[in-house]
Amino acid sequence: MKTHIFIFFFSFSISFFSQIKNEGNNDSLNYYIKKIKNKQLPQKVKEGYATKIIAFSENVNDSLKFEANIEIALMYFRKRKLDSLKKYSFLAMQNTERLNDLNSTQKAHFYIATYYKYKEILDSAYYHYNASKNILLKLNNTYEAARRMTNIALIQMNERDLLGAEITIVNALKYLEKTNKNSAKANLYNNLGLVYKTREEYKEALKYFELSLSFMNKSKMKDNINKPKLNYYNNVALIHQRQGNYKKANSIIKKALKYDSVKERFPYSYVILLQGLTYNNYKLKNEKNLLSNYNEVLQISKKENFITILAVTNNLLGFYFMDKKKYKKALFYAKEGLRYSKQSNTNNRRLEALRLLSDLTKGETAKKYLQEYIQLNDSIYSRERLMKNQFAKIRYETDKKEQENANLKTENQKKQLELESQQQQKTIGWLLAGTSMLFIGFGVTIAANRRKKLLFESKLQQVAAREKERQQIAKSLHDEVAGDIRMLHLKLAKTNQLEEAKSLESIKENVRNLSHQLSSESFDKVSFKDQIINLISDYFEPNFRIKVNEIDAINWKEINNFIKRTLFLSIRETIQNAKKHADASEVLLSFKETKKTITLVLSDNGKGFDVNAKKSGIGLKNLKERIEEIYGTFSIKSTLDKGTLISIEIPKNGR
Repeated sequence: MKTHIFIFFFSFSISFFSQIKNEGNNDSLNYYIKKIKNKQLPQKVKEGYATKIIAFSENVNDSLKFEANIEIALMYFRKRKLDSLKKYSFLAMQNTERLNDLNSTQKAHFYIATYYKYKEILDSAYYHYNASKNILLKLNNTYEAARRMTNIALIQMNERDLLGAEITIVNALKYLEKTNKNSAKANLYNNLGLVYKTREEYKEALKYFELSLSFMNKSKMKDNINKPKLNYYNNVALIHQRQGNYKKANSIIKKALKYDSVKERFPYSYVILLQGLTYNNYKLKNEKNLLSNYNEVLQISKKENFITILAVTNNLLGFYFMDKKKYKKALFYAKEGLRYSKQSNTNNRRLEALRLLSDLTKGETAKKYLQEYIQLNDSIYSRERLMKNQFAKIRYETDKKEQENANLKTENQKKQLELESQQQQKTIGWLLAGTSMLFIGFGVTIAANRRKKLLFESKLQQVAAREKERQQIAKSLHDEVAGDIRMLHLKLAKTNQLEEAKSLESIKENVRNLSHQLSSESFDKVSFKDQIINLISDYFEPNFRIKVNEIDAINWKEINNFIKRTLFLSIRETIQNAKKHADASEVLLSFKETKKTITLVLSDNGKGFDVNAKKSGIGLKNLKERIEEIYGTFSIKSTLDKGTLISIEIPKNGR
């Protein structure tokens, strides 16, 4: 008995003192967290407290660990110590995995996105901003979600995904429509104006800049002048400058420069405005103070480390001295412009500097600069196309994952309801055993059929979303990529680079063909039967015949469009393979409809292949995946020298 009492007392003592120790750790951690939040303390002192936080954080709960890691990450970010920002942001994300707290998760995504943004790893930044935004929308925090969308739009603008940026901004504005967040609205309308300015749609751009100003005036700002307002003046002046209205541009810039202490309080805005004013005066043949103004811009920019401004200003001085035929000075500033543009990673400024250097030099040196210009220009086009597709892929995969999670949650809820229902049935089961079993069996059958139907409809919705994405990519390929290639083709043709122009024309045709393949057929405008007839007509030749059986036996108006599209793509892929690879002279298409399914059998008299030995091509693989995704079955049989037979069966409603 005494032994038992001793063991109990000993165990209680250990537990009690452990609790006291943990509470002490919590208090210490909270104390040190407050210390690193103190803006008055020096950075080295804060970093010392951060070290103590790490030591105390082992025996505290995940919520406090998360807060500690986030605060340390923020502390390092303020000093732009990006590696430390990354380390503690990812540690915070690990804490959220055990917390199961959505707000903490979105905050960790935001900090990680900030790291990737400053490291210019933009696809990763885009992914984490998007993840943070989606969680905020789930939490109904539309204001913060709209702020994330502002970051997303800026990334899209930077990568010339102007359509994507416009869609993002418009959606963000919808979330803020019924709020009084006027500063956020002003920022979004300003970004929308920048999109239209980049497109050279200046009338629309001015409209959105004016809207931005109106919301700035509605917001409760402490000062009469601030950075957003200075940006407004600069943006409007730039539009008038691009339209050749240099006097109007100058009047707007002078109005901004009249405010008190602009140079001291907002040096970045000041040098941009002064640079614009000087350029306008040069265009107006008013060169008074031109060089002194540019030198002032250079001095301030060097002092404040405005690398991008240094790149622009040196390029402008290079062009100025070239016009004055002072080639030695022009060459100096052009080289400086190239150096700073490489430091700031601003490709447009780098292109300007390279073009200027190719004009200012001769022989092999000029050729080297021109080749670098062409390579950079090509890589920019490639990167823009790649990033647009990457952004579309991230959006698609995120939406797909969310849809899968929603489906899984719905399925779990249904299972839970079924379990509860079964438990209730057991309580009264012995009284009405026979009848209850009958109803249960009947109910399960209905529920199973209904579940299959719901899952099938969900799959069709996913296919619809993917088709919409394909349409957008196809449109981008057709309208933007092909258009850009066409412009480059004209430039090459004008410079007598005929062989390169011919190769580019071939690439343009490949892009257009790809856009047509991605584009969806509209079975609402042209019937399925007519689409098949058109397809057969495209491939028909005297030595290559295509026959169709029983296509009229099916009421195609009642068949879902995505089923029809899957069948259409199957037929097109099979005909292409039969003609291109199998050397067939005849292809037979046979349709059959039952109460629940549509069956398509495709056969050819080609040379066939060993199905087991040969790996399936990407076309057949994609085809099989499309069919199985909507719960269809796909089988293929082939015999050497005897042809190939493909059988496809797709349910009408998932059953």
